[in-house]
Order: sequence, then structure tokens, then C-alpha cells
Amino acid sequence: RMLAAVVYQESRFSINSRSHRGAQGLMQVMPSTARHYGIDNLLDPEKNLKAGTQHLKRLQCMFEKAEMDHSELIKFTLAAYNAGEGRIADCRRFAEAKEKNSNSWDEIVSLIPLMREDSILEEESVKLGKFQGHETIAYIDNIMNLYNAFCTICPSI
Repeated sequence: RMLAAVVYQESRFSINSRSHRGAQGLMQVMPSTARHYGIDNLLDPEKNLKAGTQHLKRLQCMFEKAEMDHSELIKFTLAAYNAGEGRIADCRRFAEAKEKNSNSWDEIVSLIPLMREDSILEEESVKLGKFQGHETIAYIDNIMNLYNAFCTICPSI
């Protein structure tokens, strides 16, 4: 159900989807990401799902090391899938610098407005510069809402 929510959010289940940034297919995988996982045809649904799920799993494993609870793990994994792991690492380092809980998505969201300011460019904890974050916040909210709707429609057995 979570994977279905991601695919719906990314492409509305259309294998022919392409973003203006070059992401392709059901899971809107970037060609460079697909190459990393040995995938050569992102318009093949099976290969696209394989690349996307392998990438999600790698991101999830990265955040498991932080020992956050399962709900937070999902949100951070989705955030990194959407915005990139470097951008989310910046958010987490910035939270630590501000003495906030870097394992809480809500704490990160509360700090994102500060990451839109020019002053963020002077923060040592932030490597990639300003981060608007609007898209990523909405992305996670949308997927969690879709997932909850899918759980209501199709409860686990």
C-alpha cells in the first residue's frame, strides 16, 4: 500500500510519465539512479519499479542507522526520495545545530522556513544552500494521506 501511494504520487500509475527534471516512469526515477542499480530501461514497468524500490530501500537503510521510530523512518525515506539524500542530510545537520531533534520530521518542517533565508548560506551545517522545501513537505503529506486511504480501502489481512 505504501509503494502504491508512492507510485500514484509520482506518476498516477502512468509508465510514460516524465518530469521536467528528467525523472521517468512509474516511480519517476532519474536515469543516473537507474544506472546505479543496473537498470537500463525506465519505461519498462518492472525495471522502473525495481530501480525505485531498490533506491527506497537504500535510503531506508541509511536512516535506520539513526535509530528513529518507524513512522519517522518512512517520512525521512520519502523526503530523501523526493528532495535527495544530501538535502535531507542538510536539514538534519541544521536541526542538530539548532539543538532540535534531527530524527523528527515535524522538527525539520519547523526549521525549513529558516532554510529559505539567505542567512542559511552562512551555516556550516548546510552544504547545499537554500532549501525551499514546499514540494517535499507536500509530497510526504500527500503520500501519507494516500497510504491511509489505501489502508482504509484495503485493510491488511
